[in-house]
Amino acid sequence: MPRLSPLHNLNILARSQKGISVVQIIIIIALIVTGLNVYAYFNPGLELSRYSVLYFLRAYNDNNRKEDLNKIKVAVIKYYDEKGELPADIGWCSRIVSILHPDAKDALNPYFTSSGIPEDPSFRGTHQDYFYRREDRDTFILLARFENLPPDSEKYNYSGCFDWPGKDVYNYKIEVSL
Repeated sequence: MPRLSPLHNLNILARSQKGISVVQIIIIIALIVTGLNVYAYFNPGLELSRYSVLYFLRAYNDNNRKEDLNKIKVAVIKYYDEKGELPADIGWCSRIVSILHPDAKDALNPYFTSSGIPEDPSFRGTHQDYFYRREDRDTFILLARFENLPPDSEKYNYSGCFDWPGKDVYNYKIEVSL
């Protein structure tokens, strides 16, 4: 008697009219996952939202933001080490890649490769891109808008800045005193 392969048994099971096929199980799982993601999207306080695809995409963007801000911080420190001062005048603040107020951008551009100064992965080219503020002779602040911080996290507002996007936009801050 010829020996049958294990795949032959699966083939017989798949053609069987009794029970549920593998394709039907995959479709049911996909519908459940989709339904849970939609529910989590409209209920951000729900702990289930921490397991949604949207949460993981936002977390990925937030990790990119941290890396970008660290690269910008290193560039500002290198500029300070070479020039003995921080980019822009004391009290100056604006988006880093601002076209209208390019003080920080022009000062930091030489410290980046041909890809240029990092920009926010979600808000690139908008009024919510990375923000730079020179506090005093030796202190600067970098701001970003993170997507996965708790709703009660601190928000940062500055008056008199160029390109300020409005109240309570930035919720992540790096302050460096040299």
